[in-house]
Amino acid sequence: MNAVEFSGKIEKGLIKVPDEYQNLEEDVRVIMLFDDAKKVISKKDILRDALSKMKSEKMFATIDNPVLWQKTIRDEWK
Repeated sequence: MNAVEFSGKIEKGLIKVPDEYQNLEEDVRVIMLFDDAKKVISKKDILRDALSKMKSEKMFATIDNPVLWQKTIRDEWK
């Protein structure tokens, strides 16, 4: 296996491969290295943020009878 290193920037989910490698018709393995690991947002962080927002939104504050509300929601599945 040969290795080639080049730097680039991810733009709209794409990385530009340098011109000298664009005509290769090979299977490749890509390894991304970051100088600042804090820029990478994990799925765990996204979920944590969503749950924190749910806490402050008071999403269920308008439900007077939780048992009846839950039964109504489950009836929609039939």
